[in-house]
Amino acid sequence: MKMKKIAGILITVMCLSLLSGCGTANKDNVAAELIEKYSAMGTLGQYKGLVYTETDTQVTDSVMQSYRDNLISQGTVSNPVMEGIATYGDIVNIDYVGTVDGVEFDGGSTQGAGTEVTLGSSGYIDNFDEQIAGHSPGDTFDVNVTFPEDYGVENLNGKDAVFSTTLNYIVEKVAPEYDDALVATLTDYKTVEEYESATRAELEEQNSETDAKTNQQNVLIAAIDSSTINEYPETEIKERTDNVMANLSSTAESNNIDVNTLLMYYGYSDADAFQQDVEDSIKRYLDEKILVCMVAKAENLGVTQKELDDRKQKLLAENNLTDVAELESQYGYKEEDIIFIVLEDKVLEILLDNANPVAAETTETTETTE
Repeated sequence: MKMKKIAGILITVMCLSLLSGCGTANKDNVAAELIEKYSAMGTLGQYKGLVYTETDTQVTDSVMQSYRDNLISQGTVSNPVMEGIATYGDIVNIDYVGTVDGVEFDGGSTQGAGTEVTLGSSGYIDNFDEQIAGHSPGDTFDVNVTFPEDYGVENLNGKDAVFSTTLNYIVEKVAPEYDDALVATLTDYKTVEEYESATRAELEEQNSETDAKTNQQNVLIAAIDSSTINEYPETEIKERTDNVMANLSSTAESNNIDVNTLLMYYGYSDADAFQQDVEDSIKRYLDEKILVCMVAKAENLGVTQKELDDRKQKLLAENNLTDVAELESQYGYKEEDIIFIVLEDKVLEILLDNANPVAAETTETTETTE
């Protein structure tokens, strides 16, 4: 089931805050109407000399160790062990066929393909693991369980089930040495030194870009907090909210589930709670929009047609699209949104250039995938 589309919709509609570039207004100012409209909705406070906490994300030794561990995990092989007794903590390969009242049910069988589970932490219902422990490879036996009342499948809720189970073998994991040979096999590098040097450099570059965006957002929030938002464009709030709700319904339909079930995946109790969260997020986006337009007016900033066209092409490339119309149909980008993106870049540069960062707040890179 694909659940990513709605997240992209929300990020696009609620934030629309890509960061880069700078410029000044001139007679070819396609942002003039935008600036006049939104700057009138607030009162600009302090936007220069703002104090913010600078973010500084480091690539620590523990981060690098996670990358070493990841390669070792990729290189680890599984060997079948055909003797012994399975105990908690063991990884075992099993097959099973589940029945309720003697009738097989959908999703209750491995179809003879075998599946690996770790006894004690398989996540299977009831005491499934407990009934496998103590058996040996080649054993066939019944596992008796009871589905929870709130399992979520109508014909299984609260039902007793029997899984005819075969323990195929116990799995022995053999980890490789972390050395040049492993690195050469699993990466584009020949030695551990080359791999770690390149990985560290890549992470440092990513951290630098992410930290820069975080610092820009921190100083933007400080500018918003020092200003006053006097009104919101209610029509825009309704339009954007309606678009998100319509996409929610469309996503649920395409995944063949009801809207409330989809909302449960995102931690919402009902559509009203979700809609309120959407509206609040849109207002936070509008806080940015109003502040950016107020600063743009104070600094006499604008967006040229070329800057707008260039950003459209960049968005097309980033989203693997060829037609500007697809930016709106697929991601919700209207022309005004793209103009705002370019204008915000310029305002953020001014805010950051004139801000006073306090001692850096050091964090640790957590990403461990390549």
